Amino acid sequence: MSFLTPFINGEASLAIGSLPLTLLIAALPHWYTIYKAEVNKVQGGWSNENPRAFVARLNAKAASGKKLSGVENMILRGQSAQQNGFEWWAVWAAAVILGTLAKVPQEEMARYTVIHVGCRLVYNYLYVVTSRRSLSYLRTIIFQFSIYPAVAIFLKAASALN
Repeated sequence: MSFLTPFINGEASLAIGSLPLTLLIAALPHWYTIYKAEVNKVQGGWSNENPRAFVARLNAKAASGKKLSGVENMILRGQSAQQNGFEWWAVWAAAVILGTLAKVPQEEMARYTVIHVGCRLVYNYLYVVTSRRSLSYLRTIIFQFSIYPAVAIFLKAASALN
């Protein structure tokens, strides 16, 4: 873990550095689905003028009972992965800030950060590529495991602040 040495030695905070990284990770499925929509000319290509309407039209098509293509389904999953990443980012940011203020040891913060970032990468990948229900449970397990680092930091910070 030599790449972590500067962070563990207190020269930098891997946890704080993960905040912009996890925003980037959250956005990756969005960018990928834009590419797929453009290449496959889904609804004539990605509508950057009103991207939420583009996604809403796909959702409406699915809700009406019409069968979506594999690419259309993947686009919806990618957009959902992005939304989940942005929703979860606030929880992670709160944990990082609280852990930093409570002076949770850098080594622990770094370990939790690596687990969190790794889980988010795997989660996004599984969200985008998993189209079978049986495999979707693996994605759910990864998500549940990704909660652990934030909860652990919250608990350690609460203990340190007592």
